[in-house]
Parts: sequence; C-alpha cells; structure tokens
Amino acid sequence: MTLSYNNTYWDRFAFGAYAMRRNPLILIMGIFLLLLITFGILVPGARDANVDKSLAVQIIAFIMVEVFVVLLIIAMFTVIILLTTISPKNKTMFCPKTITLGEESFTGESEYSKSEVRWKMVQKLVRTKKHIFIYLAQDNAVVIPRRAFEKASDWEAFYELCKQRKSGASKN
Repeated sequence: MTLSYNNTYWDRFAFGAYAMRRNPLILIMGIFLLLLITFGILVPGARDANVDKSLAVQIIAFIMVEVFVVLLIIAMFTVIILLTTISPKNKTMFCPKTITLGEESFTGESEYSKSEVRWKMVQKLVRTKKHIFIYLAQDNAVVIPRRAFEKASDWEAFYELCKQRKSGASKN
C-alpha cells in the first residue's frame, strides 16, 4: 500500500502535544513547576497577607490562582512545542512525502531523502481522530494525517495493515 501526503505545522503540533502529555519527564517538570510556584510564592504570600476574608473565600481564591498557574504552565509547554515546530530549518518535515508499506519494512520518500524502516523498529502505533503516529523513538514518529486518505475505509485499512505488520514483526 502506498500513500502520498504532506504534513502541516498543525500535524507536527498535534504530534508534539500528544507526545508531550505522555512524556514522564515533562510531567515531572510540570509538577515541579507547580509545586515551586505554589510553595515558593503563593503559600508564603497568602500567609503574609493581611486578609479579613473568610476561610472559604481564601480557599476559593487559592484554587483559582492554582488553576491559573496550571494554565500558565500548559501555555508555556504549548509555546515550546510551537517554537520547536515552526523553524524554517524543518523543511523536510513539511515537504510532500510518500510512504509505502511492505512486508518487512516501510519506505518513506521525499524530495530530500529516502529511508527504509523495518517494522521491528516501530515502538508504538497510535491512532487519534485526525492522525496516525508511527513511533520510531519516544519523541519521534512518522505523522500521517487523516486528510491524506480519500475514504474512511482507506484510513482504517492503512491503520490495520500497520498494526498487523508491527505485531508480526514483534513476534519474530
């Protein structure tokens, strides 16, 4: 099976967002930042403030500030994903590509390169509503957008073939 497609910045962003949310290091960094801001700034500031408000109002205010801090951390990681994606040096990510699925491997080809990847190398295969990610490393995958398929049945057939080839390779 052969498929031609072109990734956009949003396809790479979708992969970055998917992968980042599942990266344990990023999770630990996010929790560390939240704890650092909470116990380094917010708790001491709340303790030192002269507040005549009830305990319930103080708790609600604290929760609202915590939610704001979490949203700030999420925004920071989103900006990081965007900035690492939009570099003009990433022209190989956004050029037209062709992928051909074979028995032992799949071949990816563009105007810049041609590579053959054995199914044994595929670490994980993920399907979201709009993408198929063929993971080759923890933070690197072949990103295939759903819009590359004319019919939903082609999307399903492609994914099932990848799944079958990957599971067949891991048994050997």
